[in-house]
Amino acid sequence: MKVRLFRALPWVLATLVIAIGVHLALLYQIPGYVMEKALARVGPANTIVHGKRVDATARAIVRPSPELLYSTCPYDVSQRPLRITAEVPQGTYWSVSFFDDETNNFYVRNDRQVKGGHIDILLMAAAPLDKPLPKGAEIVHAPSLKGLVLFRTLINDDAQFAAIDAARRTADCAPY
Repeated sequence: MKVRLFRALPWVLATLVIAIGVHLALLYQIPGYVMEKALARVGPANTIVHGKRVDATARAIVRPSPELLYSTCPYDVSQRPLRITAEVPQGTYWSVSFFDDETNNFYVRNDRQVKGGHIDILLMAAAPLDKPLPKGAEIVHAPSLKGLVLFRTLINDDAQFAAIDAARRTADCAPY
């Protein structure tokens, strides 16, 4: 019995080493792959796309909610910063979230945190800015050169859909 166990030990150890190696490779590679595919689906870099109302066919956003309107802006701050502005709709939930190239959420604001009903954010790489900062803009440093800005707006009253949709379409992201 000991002889068989001794013969099997190298195979067991090899299997464990391979399993751990595959696990670690997947753990570190899949998030980047997922974001790369998501960015390819949602639109051109540094341009906001206001999605249609979610139905059973919608899959640009992972597990979309039919109660939310989504706007997306894939970002690329390798050349210039990105300026994100929006009027926050009144009387409904609203949020903006920033995700890096490995799907990590690194910044979020919602309607309760925004003062004055308007956001103005300058998303930039670590490089210094070669022109003056926009007055009143919040500076956010991106941990990766590419990623995604995701806006969510709650449709809390179907009778107000047109007004809610118009408000969310004030959001913009453009190179600064």
